[in-house]
Amino acid sequence: MQRRTWLLGVAVSMCLAATGCSNETKIAELEPPQGTYVGGEEILIKGRNLPVGRGGVSVTFGRRAATNVVIENSNGIKVTSPAGEKNTEVDITVMFDDGRAYQLKNGFRYLDASDNTKVMKHFGTKK
Repeated sequence: MQRRTWLLGVAVSMCLAATGCSNETKIAELEPPQGTYVGGEEILIKGRNLPVGRGGVSVTFGRRAATNVVIENSNGIKVTSPAGEKNTEVDITVMFDDGRAYQLKNGFRYLDASDNTKVMKHFGTKK
């Protein structure tokens, strides 16, 4: 009996140490991580264990509020980016109604382009 308890304890410890086993909410990255300074673009905030159906969420890009904020599923929040300053990086803050807040430092870069074809040329090359 003691051996089974010990094995169970080891298995639980290993599970908790693995990233896929945690119940902790996490905000990981934005897709895409940049956009035009005029805003109005759909951005996916990728995460883990997001509280679907358990309250609201607000998102800011620097000090500017995103619009059309929707928790799509436990792994993603869709938002529309606000306008920003050309060639700047801003922190992304995700605040849930229960008071929990998460921040991605310099999580989004506003590009000096009002044409999406120019933005797509730079996709994935966050500087």
